[in-house]
Amino acid sequence: MKGIALIGLVAMLTMILVSSTAAYQVASGHPRLFFLAEDLPALRSKCTGMLSSDYQDVKNWCDSNANAPLPLASSDSYEDHLTAYSFVWLMSQNSSYAARAKTIAQYAMGQGYSGQGTYTRGMALFFDWCYDYLTPSERLTFGNAVLSSCMDLYQSENWTFMSNYHSKLSRLKEFAYVGLALHGEGVDNSTATFFCDLFEEHTFGPQHTLACVDEIAGDGAYFQGSYTTSSLAGGFREGCWIWDVATDQDAFALSGNLQNMAKYYLYEVFAKTGSGSGAFMRGSKQGDSDSHTVAAASLRLALYSLANKYRDGQAQWLAREIEAQGLGYINRYDRWRLIVYQDPSLGEQPPTGMPNSWWFEEIGTVYFRSGWDLSEYSTDVYGVFRCEQLNAGHTNAHQNHFLIARGSDLLAIDSGVYDGGVSSHHLNYFERTIAHNTITVRNPSETTFSPYTNDGGQIPPSKNQLPTYYGEASVPPYTRGEVVAFDRAEQFSYAKGDATEAYGGGKLDLFTREIVYLATDTFVVFDRVRATSSSYTKKWLLHTIEEPTISGDTFVVTEGGSKMFVKSLLPAQRQMVKVGGPGHEFDVNGTNYPPSQSWTRDMGAWRVEVSPAVAAQEDLFLHVLYVTSASTSAMPEVSLVEADEMIGVEVEGNVVLFNRSADAVDSVTYEYGGN
Repeated sequence: MKGIALIGLVAMLTMILVSSTAAYQVASGHPRLFFLAEDLPALRSKCTGMLSSDYQDVKNWCDSNANAPLPLASSDSYEDHLTAYSFVWLMSQNSSYAARAKTIAQYAMGQGYSGQGTYTRGMALFFDWCYDYLTPSERLTFGNAVLSSCMDLYQSENWTFMSNYHSKLSRLKEFAYVGLALHGEGVDNSTATFFCDLFEEHTFGPQHTLACVDEIAGDGAYFQGSYTTSSLAGGFREGCWIWDVATDQDAFALSGNLQNMAKYYLYEVFAKTGSGSGAFMRGSKQGDSDSHTVAAASLRLALYSLANKYRDGQAQWLAREIEAQGLGYINRYDRWRLIVYQDPSLGEQPPTGMPNSWWFEEIGTVYFRSGWDLSEYSTDVYGVFRCEQLNAGHTNAHQNHFLIARGSDLLAIDSGVYDGGVSSHHLNYFERTIAHNTITVRNPSETTFSPYTNDGGQIPPSKNQLPTYYGEASVPPYTRGEVVAFDRAEQFSYAKGDATEAYGGGKLDLFTREIVYLATDTFVVFDRVRATSSSYTKKWLLHTIEEPTISGDTFVVTEGGSKMFVKSLLPAQRQMVKVGGPGHEFDVNGTNYPPSQSWTRDMGAWRVEVSPAVAAQEDLFLHVLYVTSASTSAMPEVSLVEADEMIGVEVEGNVVLFNRSADAVDSVTYEYGGN
């Protein structure tokens, strides 16, 4: 009776939604998830043509598991089996594959999997893809099972208030699966329509649009961690694909924030590291990421689908480049996705004509790179600068942070590891400013971080009042930083970030950072820091994997086949110390906060701290970072250049000048080499 009452309630809600929207039409007939009946000839042509090896992998996997005993290994396995057998049935029209899928579906209905996402998706695809194989009575039985499972899923969370909750985003597509598969089939039309309306409203509607969806900025950038990227590039994008196919709405146009996502990954991904099954692609470890890696398999699938929908040759190139590096392995039972998403006829557009730096303005991330070699043996220099104007869940307190690598060798890292969001390591170190390559300003009396340790840094996300919607995320009081200037030319790229608002406790009046990346693989970093008291301790931080060596005003970082020299020019009187090693890898004020899990090398073990030796309310920090091979014995000569209003460096025939104050400079005249 409870279920009947619930269905009745949903039907009433649906009537309200339908009467006010009716913004889309669902295609008739089956299949309609991922592809339509009219697409079958082209898909079958792929299966016998350029993508025949992928199809044979799926078919051979089905053949080898045809007599596998039930129950299957796990509840997740039912989606894998149901989709693989149903797909091969559609491609081959061999009824033995549909029969095997039906046997598995019948068994699964009694196993208590209702409300689980994998079971719900698998049953929806089976219903849609094997529709012509099923009798009307079987359609009713399986259709009710699918709707019941989706209703259990819907009841498991408060789907009315969906904000900054990425697991909901990844599961939003289940409503599209079920609503579209059952729409107009007479099983329970009102409930099927309700699920369609739910997906459409939460994806495109003006009232309930998820903040974490809109945080895929219009220019394609994203910043909340690689694992949440899979929710966006995987879950949300997949929901858009099936909605685009099955309705008259162009989901990829309506959700235009996906259109430039391939460009973002073109800059985000750098060299392959390692060989064999342990290899992966490097990424910049944005926000709550476990490591400096990118999930190559989910990214490869996403890129092929984005290339297809937007006719994007750069996305096609990157997908195939990942594949050429031997990465992005797709399980055999799942390779039907490669067949569906990929358009083998679409040409590739290599990024050779793309600028070597790019400002993703809507988020506040700048990328620098010397080239586009993604191989294991790359020696390209790669840098990322973050001053992000969106502040939400799964971000870190890392405004004005930078990361530097050469090939796959990490030289200036993002340290620590995402540790579940609640551990001592996460709350006292990982999400905090102390774990990043930026600046801390410590007032011992500050209570901003209570009950966690006072690292002297920025307001951590766990202490923020987070925005509910995207429109709120980009305005005060949520704004924590902003890239306020960017420029590039043939020989240099330039970015300036203002992170003043990232610090609480009334301790800071100004913190701007300017970075110049020279074509000589040299970074010049200039910081202005003005505290409200000269007694507050300022520290310039740079994190490394291996122990750095310090000599005078310079320290050296060596990693793999690469080396980075860091010369400190300002403050003129300084203290340069290194912190780290066994028992101090994640040290804050003398206390170590190791992760609750085991950690890998790229989580870091060392950092260098540069502090003014003389207390002052305002300090300027000026550093030159030279990236080269590990065999290089010394960095180029660097000279400090000073004038009344300007200050900077001369390095390798380049003069880089900054205004001492934070004011913009329209023009400056200087004499160099008699000119």
